[in-house]
Amino acid sequence: MKSSLKGQLFLWVSGTILFSTLVNYVIFRGDFLSENILLGVSLLFLASLIATYFIYQYFKKLVNTAAQLMAHKDTLNPSIKDGIKGSEEIFEEIFDQSSQVENKLAFYTEQTNQFSSVLSKMGQGVILINKDLKVLFLNKTINTEFFSELKIGDNLFENISYPLFKKFIEKAWDKKDLIKEISGPKSIKTVYLVSAKKDIFRDEMLIVFSDISKMKNMEKMREDFIGNVSHELRTPISVIKANAETLIEGDLLKDDENAKIFTKAIFSQSERMTDIVNDLLKITSMEAGEYPISVESLFPHKIIEELSEEHDQIIKDNQLEIKNLVEENSKVFADRPALKLILTNFLSNAIKHSPKKSRIIFEENKPSLDVLRISVVDAGKGIPKKYKDRVFERFYRIDKGRSIDKGGSGLGLSICKNLALMMGYSVGVESNEPKGSIFFIDIKSDNRKSKQVA
Repeated sequence: MKSSLKGQLFLWVSGTILFSTLVNYVIFRGDFLSENILLGVSLLFLASLIATYFIYQYFKKLVNTAAQLMAHKDTLNPSIKDGIKGSEEIFEEIFDQSSQVENKLAFYTEQTNQFSSVLSKMGQGVILINKDLKVLFLNKTINTEFFSELKIGDNLFENISYPLFKKFIEKAWDKKDLIKEISGPKSIKTVYLVSAKKDIFRDEMLIVFSDISKMKNMEKMREDFIGNVSHELRTPISVIKANAETLIEGDLLKDDENAKIFTKAIFSQSERMTDIVNDLLKITSMEAGEYPISVESLFPHKIIEELSEEHDQIIKDNQLEIKNLVEENSKVFADRPALKLILTNFLSNAIKHSPKKSRIIFEENKPSLDVLRISVVDAGKGIPKKYKDRVFERFYRIDKGRSIDKGGSGLGLSICKNLALMMGYSVGVESNEPKGSIFFIDIKSDNRKSKQVA
């Protein structure tokens, strides 16, 4: 540089003071004539503009030059380095700060690009909207698989006619977090699992689309297959069962003991097959939404008494005792056939696995004010903790060997779970210390006062 920063600034200040003095002289000479005042003000305004322009250009050039020098300072000769020594520290700081900002911007840009790339490769469609339904972000999957016409900056429903989706978004803004299956809009066979989560601080909502049409179609095919096969099996199983029963009760096998044993085995297994088919049909109808549910106020104590009477013979055969500790005036909201079937399966399960001369107990307790838990307690082998979540799956058995001896379809607990879900309730199992299991259902309690059942 030709002169130091301080020297140049001194010259600028000196020139400004001298010019201001001249303007002063023009304004105040003579008798303060108005034309002198106007001339002085005009000159002062002109001087301000000129000074502002040149000072701005000077510092702009100075900063740019400094940045260039700092970027290539290692290649400069010693004389130039000495010339910038006085201002080097200032511009070193400016350069460092600008470099840090540049590095951070590059890092955030790279992260944004990677995130966008990940979202674009997802099978799910992602949309971010604000409270005015303006699209702030969307990934490529939305355009390729869901809404080809949608763009960033559009109103979500400006070019999309999708009433079910619009209704879902309106509801999601109130609930802040919502997941639902929505059919359409292209076809009733197209089904989306849509989730929406609201950011209450930014007043934005993230919407994720998942096309589950293929999965739903496969599930429907599976249900249809099970239903059709079950219906087709009922007739031949009924024929086998009826013929076996006729042979056992008739005179054809009276002299052949082995034939009787074989025929009884055929009859026993045909009964088991009948139970499996009937249970499969129940589950299929539940999954298809064809199983009727009608919730009403019930007395579970009375239902348990009916079950005890219906199972009286098998209870005596196994030398068991049934104890009903559910209060007579306890009331719940449930579908009577569904609740009875759940408790029947719990009881049947307890009878199969309880040792002789033991007790099976029906009891109640209240996990909360509005919930009544009805439990069936047995003294059997119990269920290991790691299997508790799996015992309600179809055909799942902890001990595969026990299925041969104990019989059963392997679907009873799965039916219990489905029936409970259809009523809006839940089932579960706990350990009965020191030995046994506690199967339970949590039901909404009817807390209205009622008279004791006679």
